[in-house]
Amino acid sequence: MNYTVDTLHLGEFTTESGETIENLKLRYEHVGYKGQPLVLICHALTGNHLTYGTDDDPGWWREIIDGGYMPVHDYQFLTFNVIGSPFGSSSALTERAFPERLTIRDIVRAIEIGISHLGFKTIDILIGASLGGMQAIELLYNNQFNVKKAVILASTCKTSSYSRAFNEIARQSIHLAGKEGLSLARQIGFLTYRSSKSYEENFTPEEVVSYQKYQGDKFKERFDLKCYLTLLDVLDSHNIDRGREDVDAVFKSLETKVLTVGFKDDLLYPNEDVYHVGKRFKYHRHFYVPDNVGHDGFLLNFNIWAPNLYHFLKVTRNKRK
Repeated sequence: MNYTVDTLHLGEFTTESGETIENLKLRYEHVGYKGQPLVLICHALTGNHLTYGTDDDPGWWREIIDGGYMPVHDYQFLTFNVIGSPFGSSSALTERAFPERLTIRDIVRAIEIGISHLGFKTIDILIGASLGGMQAIELLYNNQFNVKKAVILASTCKTSSYSRAFNEIARQSIHLAGKEGLSLARQIGFLTYRSSKSYEENFTPEEVVSYQKYQGDKFKERFDLKCYLTLLDVLDSHNIDRGREDVDAVFKSLETKVLTVGFKDDLLYPNEDVYHVGKRFKYHRHFYVPDNVGHDGFLLNFNIWAPNLYHFLKVTRNKRK
Protein backbone atom coordinates (compact mmCIF):
# COMPACT_ATOMS: atom_id res chain seq x y z
CA MET A 1 0.00 0.00 0.00
CA ASN A 2 1.29 3.43 -0.94
CA TYR A 3 1.66 6.05 1.78
CA THR A 4 3.08 9.41 0.69
CA VAL A 5 3.28 12.75 2.43
CA ASP A 6 5.03 15.32 0.27
CA THR A 7 5.00 18.91 -0.93
CA LEU A 8 4.34 20.03 -4.51
CA HIS A 9 6.09 23.14 -5.85
CA LEU A 10 3.81 24.53 -8.53
CA GLY A 11 5.21 27.90 -9.61
CA GLU A 12 3.64 31.34 -9.63
CA PHE A 13 0.04 31.65 -8.44
CA THR A 14 -2.16 34.75 -8.62
CA THR A 15 -5.10 35.15 -6.26
CA GLU A 16 -8.54 36.62 -6.94
CA SER A 17 -7.36 39.92 -5.44
CA GLY A 18 -4.41 40.06 -7.86
CA GLU A 19 -1.74 39.22 -5.26
CA THR A 20 0.97 36.71 -6.14
CA ILE A 21 2.51 33.68 -4.48
CA GLU A 22 5.91 33.26 -6.13
CA ASN A 23 6.07 29.48 -5.80
CA LEU A 24 2.82 27.80 -4.79
CA LYS A 25 3.45 24.99 -2.32
CA LEU A 26 0.88 22.30 -1.59
CA ARG A 27 1.43 19.72 1.15
CA TYR A 28 -0.53 16.54 0.60
CA GLU A 29 -1.15 12.98 1.77
CA HIS A 30 -1.80 10.13 -0.64
CA VAL A 31 -2.64 6.69 0.72
CA GLY A 32 -3.99 3.49 -0.80
CA TYR A 33 -3.53 1.41 -3.90
CA LYS A 34 -2.87 3.13 -7.21
CA GLY A 35 -5.48 2.24 -9.80
CA GLN A 36 -8.26 2.07 -7.22
CA PRO A 37 -11.06 4.70 -7.24
CA LEU A 38 -9.78 8.10 -6.13
CA VAL A 39 -11.27 9.77 -3.06
CA LEU A 40 -10.43 13.46 -2.76
CA ILE A 41 -11.03 14.62 0.83
CA CYS A 42 -11.19 18.34 1.62
CA HIS A 43 -10.39 19.24 5.22
CA ALA A 44 -12.14 21.67 7.56
CA LEU A 45 -10.96 25.01 8.99
CA THR A 46 -8.29 23.86 11.44
CA GLY A 47 -7.70 20.44 9.89
CA ASN A 48 -4.83 19.33 7.71
CA HIS A 49 -3.83 16.92 4.96
CA LEU A 50 -3.35 13.97 7.34
CA THR A 51 -6.69 12.28 6.81
CA TYR A 52 -5.33 8.77 7.33
CA GLY A 53 -2.08 9.40 9.16
CA THR A 54 0.08 6.66 10.63
CA ASP A 55 -0.34 4.05 13.35
CA ASP A 56 1.58 6.29 15.74
CA ASP A 57 -0.26 9.45 14.70
CA PRO A 58 -3.70 8.57 13.23
CA GLY A 59 -5.32 11.10 10.92
CA TRP A 60 -8.52 12.97 11.65
CA TRP A 61 -10.74 10.60 9.65
CA ARG A 62 -8.90 7.33 10.10
CA GLU A 63 -11.87 5.85 11.95
CA ILE A 64 -14.01 6.28 8.83
CA ILE A 65 -11.47 4.44 6.68
CA ASP A 66 -10.34 1.68 9.05
CA GLY A 67 -13.88 1.33 10.37
CA GLY A 68 -14.85 -0.24 7.07
CA TYR A 69 -17.01 2.60 5.77
CA MET A 70 -14.38 3.51 3.13
CA PRO A 71 -11.92 0.58 3.30
CA VAL A 72 -8.37 1.48 2.38
CA HIS A 73 -8.07 -1.58 0.13
CA ASP A 74 -11.03 -0.35 -1.95
CA TYR A 75 -9.86 3.22 -2.64
CA GLN A 76 -6.91 5.58 -2.84
CA PHE A 77 -7.20 8.75 -0.76
CA LEU A 78 -5.81 12.20 -1.53
CA THR A 79 -5.95 15.24 0.78
CA PHE A 80 -4.27 18.62 0.28
CA ASN A 81 -3.47 21.05 3.06
CA VAL A 82 -5.22 24.24 1.92
CA ILE A 83 -3.09 27.28 1.21
CA GLY A 84 -3.19 29.71 4.12
CA SER A 85 -3.10 26.86 6.65
CA PRO A 86 -0.02 26.43 8.87
CA PHE A 87 0.68 22.78 8.06
CA GLY A 88 3.01 22.92 5.09
CA SER A 89 1.27 24.58 2.14
CA SER A 90 1.93 28.18 1.17
CA SER A 91 0.87 30.45 4.03
CA ALA A 92 1.92 33.41 6.12
CA LEU A 93 4.38 30.99 7.78
CA THR A 94 6.14 30.01 4.55
CA GLU A 95 6.00 33.23 2.49
CA ARG A 96 7.47 36.59 3.44
CA ALA A 97 4.85 38.36 1.33
CA PHE A 98 1.84 36.08 1.53
CA PRO A 99 -1.38 37.58 0.10
CA GLU A 100 -3.26 39.74 2.57
CA ARG A 101 -6.59 38.35 1.43
CA LEU A 102 -7.44 34.84 0.33
CA THR A 103 -10.79 33.41 -0.82
CA ILE A 104 -12.35 29.98 -1.01
CA ARG A 105 -11.94 30.16 -4.79
CA ASP A 106 -8.20 30.70 -4.40
CA ILE A 107 -7.69 27.61 -2.27
CA VAL A 108 -9.85 25.50 -4.60
CA ARG A 109 -7.99 26.65 -7.70
CA ALA A 110 -4.72 25.74 -5.98
CA ILE A 111 -6.09 22.27 -5.21
CA GLU A 112 -7.15 21.86 -8.84
CA ILE A 113 -3.61 22.66 -9.95
CA GLY A 114 -2.31 20.05 -7.49
CA ILE A 115 -4.72 17.37 -8.72
CA SER A 116 -3.71 17.98 -12.33
CA HIS A 117 -0.02 17.96 -11.43
CA LEU A 118 -0.43 14.50 -9.89
CA GLY A 119 -2.06 13.29 -13.11
CA PHE A 120 -5.63 12.67 -11.97
CA LYS A 121 -8.52 13.45 -14.30
CA THR A 122 -11.35 11.62 -12.53
CA ILE A 123 -12.44 12.01 -8.92
CA ASP A 124 -14.53 8.99 -8.05
CA ILE A 125 -15.59 10.41 -4.69
CA LEU A 126 -15.30 14.04 -3.62
CA ILE A 127 -15.96 14.54 0.08
CA GLY A 128 -15.74 17.49 2.44
CA ALA A 129 -17.23 18.81 5.66
CA SER A 130 -17.64 22.41 6.85
CA LEU A 131 -14.89 24.41 5.06
CA GLY A 132 -14.16 21.17 3.22
CA GLY A 133 -17.74 21.07 1.98
CA MET A 134 -17.38 24.62 0.69
CA GLN A 135 -14.34 23.48 -1.29
CA ALA A 136 -16.31 20.56 -2.69
CA ILE A 137 -19.13 22.85 -3.85
CA GLU A 138 -16.65 25.12 -5.67
CA LEU A 139 -14.88 22.13 -7.22
CA LEU A 140 -18.20 20.88 -8.56
CA TYR A 141 -19.05 24.26 -10.07
CA ASN A 142 -15.63 24.58 -11.73
CA ASN A 143 -16.16 21.14 -13.31
CA GLN A 144 -12.48 20.65 -14.12
CA PHE A 145 -12.65 16.94 -13.33
CA ASN A 146 -15.09 14.10 -13.85
CA VAL A 147 -16.59 13.77 -10.34
CA LYS A 148 -18.71 10.64 -10.04
CA LYS A 149 -20.01 11.08 -6.49
CA ALA A 150 -19.82 13.93 -4.00
CA VAL A 151 -20.51 14.00 -0.27
CA ILE A 152 -21.08 17.40 1.35
CA LEU A 153 -21.37 17.42 5.14
CA ALA A 154 -22.39 20.36 7.33
CA SER A 155 -21.85 22.98 4.64
CA THR A 156 -24.01 25.48 2.79
CA CYS A 157 -24.07 27.58 -0.38
CA LYS A 158 -22.76 30.64 1.45
CA THR A 159 -21.43 31.67 4.84
CA SER A 160 -24.34 33.13 6.79
CA SER A 161 -24.40 36.51 8.51
CA TYR A 162 -24.70 34.64 11.81
CA SER A 163 -21.52 32.66 11.14
CA ARG A 164 -19.66 35.75 9.93
CA ALA A 165 -20.54 37.54 13.16
CA PHE A 166 -18.68 34.88 15.16
CA ASN A 167 -15.76 35.09 12.73
CA GLU A 168 -15.56 38.84 13.31
CA ILE A 169 -15.51 38.41 17.09
CA ALA A 170 -12.66 35.92 16.68
CA ARG A 171 -10.83 38.33 14.38
CA GLN A 172 -11.16 41.23 16.82
CA SER A 173 -10.00 39.02 19.70
CA ILE A 174 -6.77 38.22 17.86
CA HIS A 175 -6.15 41.85 16.90
CA LEU A 176 -6.67 42.95 20.50
CA ALA A 177 -4.76 40.24 22.35
CA GLY A 178 -2.49 38.37 19.94
CA LYS A 179 -1.81 34.79 20.98
CA GLU A 180 -4.15 35.01 23.98
CA GLY A 181 -6.75 36.38 21.59
CA LEU A 182 -6.26 33.27 19.45
CA SER A 183 -7.08 31.18 22.52
CA LEU A 184 -10.23 33.21 23.07
CA ALA A 185 -11.15 32.94 19.37
CA ARG A 186 -10.91 29.18 19.61
CA GLN A 187 -13.09 29.11 22.70
CA ILE A 188 -15.72 31.22 20.94
CA GLY A 189 -15.54 28.98 17.89
CA PHE A 190 -15.84 25.82 19.96
CA LEU A 191 -19.13 27.04 21.39
CA THR A 192 -20.54 27.12 17.86
CA TYR A 193 -19.22 23.65 17.04
CA ARG A 194 -21.11 21.94 19.85
CA SER A 195 -24.76 22.20 20.91
CA SER A 196 -26.01 23.48 24.27
CA LYS A 197 -27.42 20.00 24.91
CA SER A 198 -23.99 18.49 24.40
CA TYR A 199 -22.50 20.90 26.93
CA GLU A 200 -25.22 20.19 29.47
CA GLU A 201 -24.73 16.43 29.14
CA ASN A 202 -20.94 16.51 29.41
CA PHE A 203 -20.01 19.30 31.83
CA THR A 204 -21.00 20.82 35.13
CA PRO A 205 -20.90 24.64 35.26
CA GLU A 206 -17.54 24.38 37.00
CA GLU A 207 -16.06 21.86 34.57
CA VAL A 208 -17.00 23.79 31.46
CA VAL A 209 -14.79 26.75 32.39
CA SER A 210 -11.72 24.53 32.63
CA TYR A 211 -12.67 22.71 29.44
CA GLN A 212 -13.00 25.90 27.41
CA LYS A 213 -9.68 27.19 28.71
CA TYR A 214 -8.04 23.87 27.90
CA GLN A 215 -9.31 23.97 24.30
CA GLY A 216 -8.10 27.54 23.84
CA ASP A 217 -4.66 26.98 25.36
CA LYS A 218 -4.09 23.83 23.31
CA PHE A 219 -5.09 25.59 20.11
CA LYS A 220 -2.92 28.68 20.57
CA GLU A 221 0.16 26.42 20.68
CA ARG A 222 -0.92 24.33 17.67
CA PHE A 223 -2.15 26.95 15.23
CA ASP A 224 -0.64 30.17 13.88
CA LEU A 225 -2.66 33.33 14.49
CA LYS A 226 -1.84 34.89 11.08
CA CYS A 227 -2.99 31.70 9.38
CA TYR A 228 -6.17 31.69 11.42
CA LEU A 229 -6.92 35.26 10.31
CA THR A 230 -6.33 34.19 6.70
CA LEU A 231 -8.74 31.29 6.99
CA LEU A 232 -11.41 33.42 8.65
CA ASP A 233 -11.32 35.55 5.50
CA VAL A 234 -11.64 32.39 3.42
CA LEU A 235 -14.73 31.38 5.38
CA ASP A 236 -16.29 34.81 4.99
CA SER A 237 -15.65 34.79 1.23
CA HIS A 238 -17.73 31.67 0.62
CA ASN A 239 -20.74 32.27 -1.62
CA ILE A 240 -21.10 29.93 -4.57
CA ASP A 241 -23.38 32.45 -6.34
CA ARG A 242 -21.09 35.48 -5.94
CA GLY A 243 -20.73 37.11 -9.36
CA ARG A 244 -22.34 34.12 -11.07
CA GLU A 245 -25.76 33.68 -12.67
CA ASP A 246 -25.36 30.14 -13.99
CA VAL A 247 -24.81 28.08 -10.83
CA ASP A 248 -28.13 26.22 -10.99
CA ALA A 249 -27.66 25.48 -14.69
CA VAL A 250 -24.13 24.17 -14.10
CA PHE A 251 -25.16 22.00 -11.16
CA LYS A 252 -28.18 20.57 -12.98
CA SER A 253 -25.97 19.69 -15.95
CA LEU A 254 -23.66 17.50 -13.87
CA GLU A 255 -24.00 13.72 -13.76
CA THR A 256 -22.45 13.72 -10.28
CA LYS A 257 -24.45 11.88 -7.62
CA VAL A 258 -24.58 14.09 -4.53
CA LEU A 259 -25.16 13.17 -0.89
CA THR A 260 -25.69 15.98 1.61
CA VAL A 261 -25.53 15.37 5.35
CA GLY A 262 -26.95 17.79 7.92
CA PHE A 263 -26.60 17.59 11.69
CA LYS A 264 -29.14 18.37 14.37
CA ASP A 265 -28.37 21.49 16.41
CA ASP A 266 -25.75 22.72 13.94
CA LEU A 267 -25.75 26.45 14.71
CA LEU A 268 -23.49 27.43 11.82
CA TYR A 269 -24.88 25.30 9.00
CA PRO A 270 -28.49 24.28 9.76
CA ASN A 271 -29.80 21.07 8.26
CA GLU A 272 -32.32 22.80 6.00
CA ASP A 273 -29.57 24.93 4.43
CA VAL A 274 -27.39 21.88 3.84
CA TYR A 275 -30.36 20.16 2.19
CA HIS A 276 -30.81 23.18 -0.09
CA VAL A 277 -27.29 22.67 -1.48
CA GLY A 278 -28.17 19.19 -2.70
CA LYS A 279 -31.49 20.24 -4.22
CA ARG A 280 -29.57 22.25 -6.81
CA PHE A 281 -28.16 19.06 -8.37
CA LYS A 282 -29.75 16.57 -10.74
CA TYR A 283 -29.06 13.54 -8.53
CA HIS A 284 -29.37 14.08 -4.81
CA ARG A 285 -29.87 12.26 -1.54
CA HIS A 286 -29.94 13.81 1.91
CA PHE A 287 -29.37 12.35 5.35
CA TYR A 288 -30.26 14.11 8.59
CA VAL A 289 -28.18 13.10 11.60
CA PRO A 290 -30.39 13.20 14.71
CA ASP A 291 -27.71 13.48 17.39
CA ASN A 292 -27.22 16.52 19.59
CA VAL A 293 -23.49 17.14 19.24
CA GLY A 294 -24.03 19.90 16.68
CA HIS A 295 -21.67 21.00 13.92
CA ASP A 296 -18.79 18.77 15.06
CA GLY A 297 -20.93 15.71 14.36
CA PHE A 298 -18.93 15.10 11.19
CA LEU A 299 -15.87 14.42 13.38
CA LEU A 300 -17.73 12.35 15.97
CA ASN A 301 -20.32 9.58 16.34
CA PHE A 302 -19.39 7.92 13.07
CA ASN A 303 -21.57 4.92 13.83
CA ILE A 304 -24.64 7.17 13.54
CA TRP A 305 -24.05 8.64 10.09
CA ALA A 306 -21.23 6.73 8.37
CA PRO A 307 -23.43 3.70 7.47
CA ASN A 308 -25.39 6.07 5.21
CA LEU A 309 -22.14 7.17 3.62
CA TYR A 310 -21.20 3.52 3.05
CA HIS A 311 -24.57 2.78 1.45
CA PHE A 312 -24.40 5.84 -0.80
CA LEU A 313 -20.96 4.84 -2.08
CA LYS A 314 -22.15 1.30 -2.86
CA VAL A 315 -25.30 2.31 -4.73
CA THR A 316 -24.76 2.14 -8.48
CA ARG A 317 -28.08 3.60 -9.66
CA ASN A 318 -29.69 6.87 -8.66
CA LYS A 319 -33.09 8.19 -9.64
CA ARG A 320 -33.19 11.26 -11.84
CA LYS A 321 -35.25 14.12 -10.39
